[in-house]
Amino acid sequence: MVTDNPAENRTDVFVPGAWLISPVVTTSYTARPGELVRVNAHDPVTIRLPPAAGNVGTEVVIKEVAGEEEAIEVLASTGRQVARAGSPYVTFRLVSDGATWVVL
Repeated sequence: MVTDNPAENRTDVFVPGAWLISPVVTTSYTARPGELVRVNAHDPVTIRLPPAAGNVGTEVVIKEVAGEEEAIEVLASTGRQVARAGSPYVTFRLVSDGATWVVL
């Protein structure tokens, strides 16, 4: 699946069964389906998830990789907070059930 993502100035390509790996994120970022989002939370970071609808069974993993302790906030595409943490090396593993993102 290929979609235009003008908000992030990129074109997203999703290959079922393949993981995407983000550059190290230090500011707000929109995750893609099937992505490992690497975060350096030197300052608070907000990660917005793709829509849960149409992504049933898809995972997004968010990992703080620098040992920083600032908050990482995870938002659904609707703006609802899904998760939040502020500890070093925190990991969020999320799976879409088609209606929402479930934190595992």
